[in-house]
Amino acid sequence: MRKLSLKKGFLWSVMGCCLWGSLAQAQSTSQEQIVTQDAREIIWVTESEKATLLSEMRGFLEATQKILEGSLADDMEVIEEAARAVGIKMMKATPKTLHDKLPTGFTDKGPKAHMGFESIADEAAGMGDREVVLEHLAALQKTCNGCHAIYRLKVK
Repeated sequence: MRKLSLKKGFLWSVMGCCLWGSLAQAQSTSQEQIVTQDAREIIWVTESEKATLLSEMRGFLEATQKILEGSLADDMEVIEEAARAVGIKMMKATPKTLHDKLPTGFTDKGPKAHMGFESIADEAAGMGDREVVLEHLAALQKTCNGCHAIYRLKVK
């Protein structure tokens, strides 16, 4: 009886390993398919240009986090400071050579994003209505998500 129990245990262990291996391979394959089926438009940039664009995007994410935290604390100064940092000031700092080589759809969305942050800063400095700030931020996120859905950066 004990031998039968050991055999069953061993058999279950082998079957479990096979199942786990199959699932891991299936997951790996589906992730590879996702990567190879990325239909977003490629924007060819240099390593330096990519770093500049990604730095701006990280700035958007950091500002968004600060705006959300400021909204929760009802701290309009934090919101204004975070939003202004990535508004018009950042947009003007983008090198013209980089701007000129980007596709029109991308260059349309970029200023829209910067101006969206500027409108958040204006609301925080003016009426300071937290609900309006969050409405602006929700609309702005649609711009960000739309751009990420259409474009991807590749270094040439």
